[in-house]
Amino acid sequence: MNKNLLSLNDLSKKEILELIEFAKNFKLEDGSFRKENLFPDKTVANVFCEPSTRTKSSFEIAAKNLGCSVVGFDISNSSVEKGESIYETVDALSLMGVNLCVLRHPESVIRDLSEYLPEMVFINGGEGSISHPTQALIDLMTIIENKGAIDDLNIVIVGDLDHSRVTSSFVEGVSNFAFNSLTFCGHPSMSTKYMSPALGKYEPDLDVALHDADVIMTLRIQHERFEETLNLDLEEYKHAYELTSERLEHAKGDAIVMHPGPVNYIEISESVYQCDQSVIRKQIANGVAIRMAVLSRFLSS
Repeated sequence: MNKNLLSLNDLSKKEILELIEFAKNFKLEDGSFRKENLFPDKTVANVFCEPSTRTKSSFEIAAKNLGCSVVGFDISNSSVEKGESIYETVDALSLMGVNLCVLRHPESVIRDLSEYLPEMVFINGGEGSISHPTQALIDLMTIIENKGAIDDLNIVIVGDLDHSRVTSSFVEGVSNFAFNSLTFCGHPSMSTKYMSPALGKYEPDLDVALHDADVIMTLRIQHERFEETLNLDLEEYKHAYELTSERLEHAKGDAIVMHPGPVNYIEISESVYQCDQSVIRKQIANGVAIRMAVLSRFLSS
């Protein structure tokens, strides 16, 4: 296994499945998480240069559950705001004794950083619209837990595909498995990268895309990324692309509905979020378990 987790392409299928199995060990039957003082001598820094609640919180909870010391990093109160480069910031953390850095950054800097500071372990906590490997592990884990395997499934991903690091990493991960079909669905202006995908197919009509689906991954409509550049009417968009209870009937009766969060009820209706087929809350819980597994493996390497 590589020293850092920068992309799911860094992991083999065997390593992905081992991490998922390892993560299951950290989940207790009552919904809580195993706490083990495995790394009392390790310090983890969460360096989030973009807003995050779930990813940042789950990494912090995961690290504390493993006995690590955790350094939080608020970009708005940091020297980065005063002009310090991210290289200088992370180098300073390294000199202060930080062993592992979880980095979220709007630009593609983590691979260069890992080469600049080879003594530090890096985990990609979200890289621009490029990749989000731990979220993809969470999604693969959730599918395996609910469907038994990924092989032979019909998987649909719908939403703002072009700006989705979740999609990029999921494609990297799922490419290791013998799924039956992978369909990308979204408004054409949000799907330019997926019109002719190397893996799977593009279908602009959501009702058609959902036919016989086993897994439906809905993606957050990120106002902050495209509202100024895409001239779309929100109600028209919802009419065409919101996953409603009626639309869900096009999929298989036991299809599962996923969402990386946070949900804003543009991509899915509240009734779908609350329905028995929704596994969105399970994804949130799996976030802590996967990140405990990832931190354990990479702090041990």
